[in-house]
Amino acid sequence: MTRRDSRERRCGHRPFGVLIVLIFLGAAVSLAGCATSAASVPGCGDPLRLAIVAQSVPGAAYLPCLRDLRPGWTAAGFTPSQDGTSFLLDSDRSPGRPVTVRLTASCRITGASPSPARAPGVLTYTRLESIRPRFAGQLYDVFSGGCVTYTFDFSHGSQIALTEEFEAAVGLYPRQQLRLVLKRKLGVELNP
Repeated sequence: MTRRDSRERRCGHRPFGVLIVLIFLGAAVSLAGCATSAASVPGCGDPLRLAIVAQSVPGAAYLPCLRDLRPGWTAAGFTPSQDGTSFLLDSDRSPGRPVTVRLTASCRITGASPSPARAPGVLTYTRLESIRPRFAGQLYDVFSGGCVTYTFDFSHGSQIALTEEFEAAVGLYPRQQLRLVLKRKLGVELNP
């Protein structure tokens, strides 16, 4: 084993196919130039950015992505890392209290109650921390190899509409579908 091989194994470098995806992503970001802040958060039709999310939690069966933001909502803070990916959704009806969307390999749902599933093979739970004067808590989407946690804090009175809107804005993109899209469109293998 060479010194370089040893260093790559210790640092946890990702497969070569991901490097190609990152290069394409970098080119796409450079060409976007004047994109809005929501453009940095992966859309459900953006396989290059979704590939980055997929590599942050390699075993996750689903990946969070933006479907459609309703008027008054903005997205920002796309932060992928080796421990997961997060981004923020902010509403003009609840300024300064964004919804944090975070993909991780697992989550603690202690004290959460089952809710209607948001996708096939997903278990959804809700945990409320406060109802008055603010409506605050977490929504969890739990699936094979991962969990998406949505942390919210809305003023009482607007919480039902805001909760429905952020749930509608964030989709769960199947990893298997991303694998097929990347292979077909770019000839790139998503590992694992």
